[in-house]
Amino acid sequence: MTESPPPFKLSPMMTQWHTCKEAAKEAILLFRMGDFYEAFHEDAVLIARELDLTLTKRQEIPMSGIPHYTVEAYIDKLVAKGYRVALAEQTSDPKAAKGLVKREVVRVVTPGTLMSSSLLSDATNNFFASLARVGSIFGLAFVDISTGQFLTAEFESETALVSELWRIKPAELLVGSRFIEKQAALLNLLRAQSDFLLTSHDDWHFDHQVAYSALKSHFNVHTLDGFGLKGMTVAINAAGALIHYLKEILCLPTCHLIELTCYSTTHLLMLDRATQRNLELTETLTAGTHKNTLLAVLNQTCTPMGGRLLRQWIKQPLIDREQISHRQDVVELFLTDGPLLAALSTHLELVRDLERLMMRISTGYATARDLVCLRFSLAPIQQIKSLLHALTTMPSLLQQQQERLDPLPHLVKLIAEALVDEPSARLSDGNTFRPGYSRELDELRELSHDSQAWLVRYQSSLRETMAIKSLKVSYNKMFGYYIEVSRGQAERMPESFSRRQTLVNAERFISPELKDFENKVLHAEERIAAIESDLFAQLRQQVAIYAPQVLATAQAIACLDTLLSFAKVARQYDYVRPKVDDGTCLHIVEGRHPVIEAFQGLERFISNDALLDDNHHRLLLITGPNMAGKSTFIRQVALIVIMAQMGSFVPARQAHIGIVDKVFTRVGASDDLSRGQSTFMVEMTETATILHNATARSLVVLDEIGRGTSTYDGISIAWSVAEYLLAVEGKQAKTLFATHYYELTHLEQKVPGAINYSVAVQESGEQITFLRKIVRGAADKSYGIHVAQLAGLPQEVVLRAKEILAQLEQHAGREKAFDPFAIAKRKATSRKNSETTQLQLSFFGSQGVVQ
Repeated sequence: MTESPPPFKLSPMMTQWHTCKEAAKEAILLFRMGDFYEAFHEDAVLIARELDLTLTKRQEIPMSGIPHYTVEAYIDKLVAKGYRVALAEQTSDPKAAKGLVKREVVRVVTPGTLMSSSLLSDATNNFFASLARVGSIFGLAFVDISTGQFLTAEFESETALVSELWRIKPAELLVGSRFIEKQAALLNLLRAQSDFLLTSHDDWHFDHQVAYSALKSHFNVHTLDGFGLKGMTVAINAAGALIHYLKEILCLPTCHLIELTCYSTTHLLMLDRATQRNLELTETLTAGTHKNTLLAVLNQTCTPMGGRLLRQWIKQPLIDREQISHRQDVVELFLTDGPLLAALSTHLELVRDLERLMMRISTGYATARDLVCLRFSLAPIQQIKSLLHALTTMPSLLQQQQERLDPLPHLVKLIAEALVDEPSARLSDGNTFRPGYSRELDELRELSHDSQAWLVRYQSSLRETMAIKSLKVSYNKMFGYYIEVSRGQAERMPESFSRRQTLVNAERFISPELKDFENKVLHAEERIAAIESDLFAQLRQQVAIYAPQVLATAQAIACLDTLLSFAKVARQYDYVRPKVDDGTCLHIVEGRHPVIEAFQGLERFISNDALLDDNHHRLLLITGPNMAGKSTFIRQVALIVIMAQMGSFVPARQAHIGIVDKVFTRVGASDDLSRGQSTFMVEMTETATILHNATARSLVVLDEIGRGTSTYDGISIAWSVAEYLLAVEGKQAKTLFATHYYELTHLEQKVPGAINYSVAVQESGEQITFLRKIVRGAADKSYGIHVAQLAGLPQEVVLRAKEILAQLEQHAGREKAFDPFAIAKRKATSRKNSETTQLQLSFFGSQGVVQ
């Protein structure tokens, strides 16, 4: 989209436009001209089409304009369509400029750099990520410009990296040009999974020394060791390139990025992309909304910061028992102290988005209303702090948050003394500063609003002082303000009074005081605007100094709000505190699916028990008909584990959770046409990921493995996967395996650790009732035809299906047990080569393998 200068001579204005367009590169350039932002050439054609604006021409140059007061709304529309937008502003005072006013690109807006936009959601972060690689190590950095969060991490596993990028779901991803060439497969995978804008940057910005210097310069430090970045070369490369791109290429203010947080996902429960999607933690599989998700159930937060932190905790549960216990202690306190829970919630309702307010203040985008909103949001902090301080006993985590809360009374007082409670939307509209805040401003306002009254008072004062009752003070457009006396009284005028006009019968004078009044009145409005602008800039700078304290308070509020939300949900749905320890037992008594229970209405949810351990209950094979509750059961176990390790209470009568390090799910099936993968390939790829990455402390949820191919292929794969998870050292994860392959139920007799469960069904003639109860033992029927009948298949189709099923069962000898070990024995007998007498999967070990 970059325009090349035409061969003919350009006007000074268009020469300036071309310079700005070159700086804007591929972004749409909005060029400030008076009260409008103008676009020219191809940019004009594009915005006219995309925004439904009028396209005009001047000297054969296409142009289209946007009023300056509506530009943000139009920028949002363009960014939502995937465009970058550059703003060229007047950077010199038009009154002081000689000739053309100077203009420069001052900001480039992209999907990942929204600061104050209708596209931003209070409940989610808007991350701009950067990715680098050195050897086998990936470095990831990401920033939310709107909140000031800046984080970085390193990953040795591509799987872990992909899972983390899916968790944060960046709006934009920055990489080097060589990275695009060498990591094309990875980028294709990422882009197939998530919608983001891919941006390239010159490779040398990812060089370690360049990136290190960029970060040192930004934070004004001599070393990055204080940020925990010692030895983290690749993380520094990603973070340094990102900060340079934001500052130098996008011209964004980054002064509010005051901290860089280094973190590691090795201390968190790993949830890969498939698991996050399949369990519908924060968005549904079909609609992509948060309705009917775990987030929707748990979110009773009062503040935007709490809502964003809750989303983060759902996707990043803990694996540290002590940290989990600390959160549980706070939830238990809030749950048992109803008045405290209610009082804290009431005060939190008054707290607005402190993080984004401080961003706008620190970067100069704040309005007077933002500062007043900050003042009112800080006002409840003292009450919250006092409520916590009054507790006789306080859990350690709550104590930490209470200490981080800073009511900042000096800041509240500063804003309260300066600004009215309800300032105008725009500073130029006035009604911003309180009377008494600035003496000069008060005088100018008085002159502007009550100049006639001042003249009357001044006239009375002069008459009394000079004893001239006929003296009058007046004004006309030609001569301005004047003091008029008769010719006979003119000699009594002080020498400091200057003669302004001589009339037939009178003389007109002006005094120094009246001259000063005249100057003030004639320029009052202009002066008022300038003074208010200066005063507000000074006030905003004073408030920005408190950014670290405000952000620390915001983080404490977010934590309190999230834990309060856990307590509210636990009270509403009768959740219990799970026992979480470092053991290997996972035992849930009368567990319930949190989402289905919350949104199913008046129907009572049927609870179920679950027991998994490292001995006899390593793999539960769950059989039974469709719609009976198999999938609900296996998902609810995974959700309860995730909730427990978040620090939340859980929907059960009792729960004992031995800490899990990873949760994997293989649920459902769908094509991935963007990557040329069939349903079965997607299923096998996800299964392979599980088998490669699962550990003995993992929880694996498998729903219908092998259904995307032929029956015998599917049974063979499903059996082999189950054996692998049961027998391979280090891979013996706790597994819930729902299947329609009744042949797999023979695993219980063949391999230690496999246990059969089924969904209870009540039969009454041709009618069946799904009891939704998980019971010991295997199902002997799938009831697929019955489900098809419930779905509305024509009666003749249902009857014919029953006939065919009867024939298949009769001729297939269904009563014969499926025994792959017997097959292996027959093959071993028929072959003489000792190297081929072993079962294909004999490397699994001694258990479950025929030698």
